[in-house]
Amino acid sequence: MDTSKTLKRLLKQLYIPLLFFIPKSIIPLSELSEFRNIKTEDFFNTIVFLSENNSTEKVLAIKDCIPLLEKASILNYNTIMLIDKKNNTSPLQFSTLLESYSLHLRFYTFISKWMNENVTFHCDANKKIKGYFQLQADCFQYHKVQIENKFSIQIIPNLNSAEVLTYIKNDNVQLLKNVFKHQEKLDAIEASPIPKSLKKVRSQKPVLISDEESMKFLLETVFNSN
Repeated sequence: MDTSKTLKRLLKQLYIPLLFFIPKSIIPLSELSEFRNIKTEDFFNTIVFLSENNSTEKVLAIKDCIPLLEKASILNYNTIMLIDKKNNTSPLQFSTLLESYSLHLRFYTFISKWMNENVTFHCDANKKIKGYFQLQADCFQYHKVQIENKFSIQIIPNLNSAEVLTYIKNDNVQLLKNVFKHQEKLDAIEASPIPKSLKKVRSQKPVLISDEESMKFLLETVFNSN
């Protein structure tokens, strides 16, 4: 397996399964209008579970979180894969792989800790579901320490809100940026003169993202899930 395929596999196993929510408060007011076609009461501040087959379900009961019990084992397998790659790739290839993986681990360690500490302020979460957020945060923290110890590196997971948004927008995620660019193109088209032959045809702005696409948008934008 080449390095790029290994990284892709490692990252999928890093964030799946995942218990998460998107707090509406992290979206700048200047960008919130991009979500006008989404039922934001269902999209934001809602606890969702991302399962192994990339499906997402709103968490309605504690049983929805049970697959998260495998998180520690999955992350431990990632550690084993990295050790194996260190022994079977060139130093440069492994250094590149470890750096990329560590940057993602940094983000998930931070965001899982933040969600655990803030879920009750943004979502309707009982103590048992809150306990799964704690379990998830502990798994990422333990995995971070394990990676640091095995490979003699230091991962500092302290991020501010601007850095989180930068990660979301710039980490090989094109969808959100394309939405904004699409809107700019639409505005430019509307400002252009309409040829006489087309004046009878009234164009409408297409929906930037529908209710059906909202969860797909969330996954691709925030968690880089394909």
